[in-house]
Parts: sequence; structure tokens; C-alpha cells
Amino acid sequence: MPGASRSAVAIAGPRAAIFARGRGDASAADAHYQRGVDYYLGRNAVQDYVLAAECFRKGAELGHAESQYVMGTLYDEGTGVPQDAAMAAMWDLKAAAQGHAYAQANLSYRYYEGDGVAQDFGTAFKWCEKAAEQGMEWAQFHVGLMYRKGEGVTRDDAMAAEWYRKAAGQGHAEAQQKLADLYYAGLGVRTDYVEAAEWYSRAADQGNAEAQYQLSHLYSIGMGVMHDYTQARYWIRMAAEQGHEAARQEWKKREYRDP
Repeated sequence: MPGASRSAVAIAGPRAAIFARGRGDASAADAHYQRGVDYYLGRNAVQDYVLAAECFRKGAELGHAESQYVMGTLYDEGTGVPQDAAMAAMWDLKAAAQGHAYAQANLSYRYYEGDGVAQDFGTAFKWCEKAAEQGMEWAQFHVGLMYRKGEGVTRDDAMAAEWYRKAAGQGHAEAQQKLADLYYAGLGVRTDYVEAAEWYSRAADQGNAEAQYQLSHLYSIGMGVMHDYTQARYWIRMAAEQGHEAARQEWKKREYRDP
């Protein structure tokens, strides 16, 4: 989806993390799922991805949503099964239809990119919104992006701001930066430089280079914050050190002219 890879949805981090959302229900399907986790993680001194996939498949075929989600992940990665984007999408769809938020987010990504399914921004938006409504910050941010760009939904800056705010409130740095942009420009919200500076500051503290660059300028001119040359210099350097091109150019000028 715009601005993020699928790894940002659900697959990043330690491989064990894909099981963090599983909940036992004492059913036969859950028993298959738990055995799959054991094989996958190498518990009891046996690690076997093929056997893990067989167990997850049994659970998935019995309607276990977490097993269906994991099967989608395995087919996506080619772990224990042949890599197959269409099969991954099929299992994501089954889990998503049961309300699995991570599967909904993955399915949204697939429809946005045309990965294992025909590209369809409208369907991508639908699934992203469902995940967002369950509180997933990644999805909330991308719903905001799609409203902002008019992809799969009528462009609406006010709705973009609403969804950015939800993700920003959960600490999503890029959502904080995008929300600040809207306050700075008065798009979908009133023009408010104090709010812009506040959200840029939150994103900058998390290492968002664009927010650091913009915050530097606010400090330089005293807009939304007190004029503070030291802070302006600090934030432009932080952005430059991350490779932000405009910040790098400005930092070179500052190094040349500043005492």
C-alpha cells in the first residue's frame, strides 16, 4: 500500500511473532493450531515447517481463523509449502471474512498491489477500513492515505485527518507527521500551527525525518512554537543525518555560514 510494504502489516519481526495473536479455544481446530506452533518454533526439540504447515492446514480447514491467517503467511513466504500468492490470498480471505484484523490488512495490501488477486483499490479500501475499525494503527493510517489520495474512495481530507488522528494517537509516527501536514496547510482541518508543531514534534521524537525537517523550520521562524535557533539547528541536523535530501542541503549551508 502507499508508503508501506506488506511487512509493515503483519510479517515483520521475529518469526514467532506471527503466532502472538492466537487464542486457544480447546477445540480440535485449536489443537491442530497449537501442534503447528510447536513444529514451527521447534518446541520439544523438533522443528519442521512442513509438518507445521500440515497442522495449520487441518486447523484452517476446520475454520480456525488464526490457522487460516498463518496459512496465508506460509504461502506468502514459501515456508513449509510452495510459495503461492493466490493461495496466500485465498487463506487471507477466509480469515478476513471471520474478522481477523491482520488478515484483513494483508488482504487489503494484496488488492492494492494486485498480489495474488486482481488489483482493486475499492476492495483494498474495504478491507483496510475493516481492519482500521478494529483499532489496527497500520490500517488506520492507510485508510487516511487512501482518503487523502482518493484511492478506492472519494477523496476527503477531513476523513483523512480523522483516520490519521486515530493512528497518530496510537503512536504511529508517519500518521503524526501527515496529520501535522494537514494542520499546517489547513486541509480537512482548521489551520493551526500549534497543533502542527505538536504532531511534528511527536513524530520527530520517533525519528521521522520529514517531521524533523518541518519542525526545524517551525523553530526557525517561530511558527507554532517559540523561535529557537538551537532547536532549529538540532532538528535539521537530525533529519540530515537520516538522509533527508532537503535537510542535507540546508545543513550544508548552515555548517558553512553558522559560527
